[in-house]
Amino acid sequence: MVLRAIGLIATAGLALSACTGSPPDPEVSASPSDDPTPAVSASPSPEVPAKPERPEAMKRKDAEGAAAAAEYFIELYPYVMSTGDTEEFEAMSHRACGFCADALKQAERISTRDETWAGGEIQSTLLETYERDDVTGIYPLDVEVQQDAAQITDSEGATVFEGEAERAIYRVELGRRNGLWIVVEIAPGPAQ
Repeated sequence: MVLRAIGLIATAGLALSACTGSPPDPEVSASPSDDPTPAVSASPSPEVPAKPERPEAMKRKDAEGAAAAAEYFIELYPYVMSTGDTEEFEAMSHRACGFCADALKQAERISTRDETWAGGEIQSTLLETYERDDVTGIYPLDVEVQQDAAQITDSEGATVFEGEAERAIYRVELGRRNGLWIVVEIAPGPAQ
């Protein structure tokens, strides 16, 4: 998955990745009664993915709340990479989360180098929720992630990274801090 490929780029920094963007809008042809002046074609600019909405279920303190938080966090990734807005992603990241740290470094690198992240839209599906560990308080979950192709371009428009569309399963571990969900780790899930 692009998540794996970007991980290699960002220190081997794991990242849920980006894509080639959406296709350009179809040309509008002039009808005989329209102005005969030829249309000027503007170069397409990459669309910034919308920030996902926080699910209401994230307010829950149980496995359902953990699952909602996991899916939200994963689906937040393309928005973070495209915009550099890491505030919420960082707030939901535990200091021991290697995936989280790598993703935040990648987002910072993209922003400081004036690069552009395009694509990488993510759809996540909860596969399995395991019992909360009584000692650590962590909820382990298995999540299937389907990610569109991704691309990073530099300020000149040259491609510096391309990742193919991928599908993978990840083990996501969530805990709570100050009454809110935090991601303790995201790692490759069980083999299929």
